[in-house]
Amino acid sequence: MSFLTIPLRLELTEGASAPVPKSAHPALSFLFAALTAGLALAPARADDAKATSAGVRGVVELFTSQGCASCPPAEAMLARYAAAGTGIVALAYHVDYWDYIGWQDTLGSRRNVERQKDYVKGLRLGALATPQAVVNGAAAVPGGDAAAIEARLAAEPIPTGPAAPEVRLAREGDTLHIFARLGEGDRDASPRVLILVTYVAEARTEVLRGENKGQRLVSTHAVRDWRVVGTLTGEPMRVDMPIGLLADPDGLRSGGAALLQTVGSHDRPGRILAAAAIDF
Repeated sequence: MSFLTIPLRLELTEGASAPVPKSAHPALSFLFAALTAGLALAPARADDAKATSAGVRGVVELFTSQGCASCPPAEAMLARYAAAGTGIVALAYHVDYWDYIGWQDTLGSRRNVERQKDYVKGLRLGALATPQAVVNGAAAVPGGDAAAIEARLAAEPIPTGPAAPEVRLAREGDTLHIFARLGEGDRDASPRVLILVTYVAEARTEVLRGENKGQRLVSTHAVRDWRVVGTLTGEPMRVDMPIGLLADPDGLRSGGAALLQTVGSHDRPGRILAAAAIDF
């Protein structure tokens, strides 16, 4: 996998490992210096919150584009999954490979394309397509087909119960606390990685050209970045990250999802074992 990793402070229990921090954003060097100097990047909040993987029945990752005429209905469906109480962690990865046909996706990124390419190779899908939904990291279906998504959620369920793998998120002041552990008795030798996905809760865009010209598109949980923050090798992992680095730079309401995911052959993403999401 080609992962971006920028944890600024890691607290790892014995047996867990994390990659060396690195950044693709020039501004992060300054931000790290500010943090180590004790400067506050975000005010403390009274509305601290927690989220856990308990009760999460699935993860739907939608690969989409503002330049694709078939994508708005799929995004509307994803918004329903993103609503509270569905038990679904819903993420919209906007891609940039349709930009050439007339409209540059304002949310698109090459990083999101890289994740889709990894799934295409790992699931042997043959080609990139939008809208495309990957369910629990285990299967891909047409992104606008709710029946197919529900069928895959039933066929490829995330493990549940007290002995299942677990992810917990807690927002405390200007810090996001992440906890992850493997399932009890898990002796599978394949690696497990902890991924943090950051997103804009809702983005509205007036499309001026291309297949969706004249439409005002709404994207829910639009992914702005994703990165591997560590590899679990047996013991639980705890990671603390500053919310000032994770929140949307334009001030839009943001959130994050933590995914505990297996790594398949050739370092391709595999089945998702646990997930949780929280707003910042």
